[in-house]
Amino acid sequence: MIKILSSEQFRNADRFTIEHEPVAAIDLMERAAQKFCDMYGRLSVQGVNYIFCGHGNNGGDGLAIARILSQNKHEVNIFILKSANYSYDFLMNLSRLKKIQGISVSYIESENDFLNIEFQPGDKITEQAAHTPVIVDALYGTGLNKPVTGVAAKLIAFLNKQNAVRVAVDIPSGLSADHHTEGICFQADHTITFHAPKLSFFFPENYKSTGDIHVADIQLDKNFISSLSSRNFLIERRDVQQRIKPRKKFDHKGTYGHAFIHAGNTGKMGAAILCAKACARMGAGLTTVLLPENQSAVLNISLPEVMTEEYQGENIPDDLKKYTAFAFGPGIGTTDKSKRIFLSLLKKISSPVVLDADALNILSKKKNRWTLIPKNSILTPHLKEFERLAGKSLNWEERHRLQVRLSEEHFLCIVLKGANTCITTPDGISYFNSTGNPGMAKGGSGDVLTGMIVSLLAQSYSPEDACIAGVYLHGLAADLAVKDQSEPSLLATDIIKNIGNGYNSLLDLKK
Repeated sequence: MIKILSSEQFRNADRFTIEHEPVAAIDLMERAAQKFCDMYGRLSVQGVNYIFCGHGNNGGDGLAIARILSQNKHEVNIFILKSANYSYDFLMNLSRLKKIQGISVSYIESENDFLNIEFQPGDKITEQAAHTPVIVDALYGTGLNKPVTGVAAKLIAFLNKQNAVRVAVDIPSGLSADHHTEGICFQADHTITFHAPKLSFFFPENYKSTGDIHVADIQLDKNFISSLSSRNFLIERRDVQQRIKPRKKFDHKGTYGHAFIHAGNTGKMGAAILCAKACARMGAGLTTVLLPENQSAVLNISLPEVMTEEYQGENIPDDLKKYTAFAFGPGIGTTDKSKRIFLSLLKKISSPVVLDADALNILSKKKNRWTLIPKNSILTPHLKEFERLAGKSLNWEERHRLQVRLSEEHFLCIVLKGANTCITTPDGISYFNSTGNPGMAKGGSGDVLTGMIVSLLAQSYSPEDACIAGVYLHGLAADLAVKDQSEPSLLATDIIKNIGNGYNSLLDLKK
């Protein structure tokens, strides 16, 4: 797991590294600038570089970056916000920069100085068509704790309007690392951040500021980082590799459990098929789907590996003890009959269940919804389903706090689906996923995830591990699928087809 640290913790890690490596602060800054330039070189952005520096250490990073880029034959132009309070390391890097000939340095004191900024596309070396200019933002770092105002705010607004590639150093200027941001922010196409992503990077409302995120390891003291506490983590490949249970020679279908899925209804049998197929593909020993009367044929033909039970009227199965895991919701509908059947089933179960889609929509109408759900159950809402359950939030920081609180208060794992799906646990920990792509924004993807998670529950994974492995593999399968497809053409069935490739990828530790 990658710890998602607060801005204060990052500063403490910097300080500890300086004192105990030991390394001079100016040399740690040089290391960060070099790592930034290494990552910058992989972005394949070409053009004249316009580097904007503030008065603090983020500006010092910018000056060091300018020097390194210039030494590597990049054309650079530097613009510095006028200040009476430049940091010591900023001034040290400015002194080093002035020893290099041919670098343009200008100061910005007012809006009138914007007129001197000429974003000239072009490449003096090649005869190819002109490349887009590149704006590098090193105005403000993680230490900023209030909205940007004055000439700096006007400068950021000006830069955001330019026809240029925009790259932020560590964090886009104006964006808070830890909290919801008020006021203007630099809108980067790429953010090259130091050591690890910041919490605010995982909130969708900030994507217009961060763009694509790239992590540059600046080698902060690993023992000190390990000693820091955090309640927020980014899931890594090895975390899932460590959780996957190997199969043994004499195992049999009973070893891997029996999943019970209540899904599907008239016009929505696809949801049942997708969920059940994902469950079987994920490794459950047996899978049974509870369906309305006269609906078994379509599923039996589509999935001969999966069994069915039908309910007639509102007569539900009496014997649920033979099942080892339960999932409810995909495509069951929200009619009065659907509500009564689902709630009757839920009352019969005390073990953790997976609740998705219409199961969540039905519960959202019940005042005592949280008392109806068995402890340690898994809820997999998308944004609107979460809002129906929990109410609306003013911003994503508030929504994240609410998700954590609900998990703690009601002993639930909540999987809030999105670009960086967030899993919260009963002990108040948040896990952000690192796999997946926009092609998954299509009907059926959530049904597949429900099937994958209930399959892992059936195989005796803990609810937390089922969420972590299921969400990661769900995204990984989609990432593998788009190699043969594309994001617009990706189907939920393509994700299912690549579950096996995802397993193979994880189990081959050399990949």
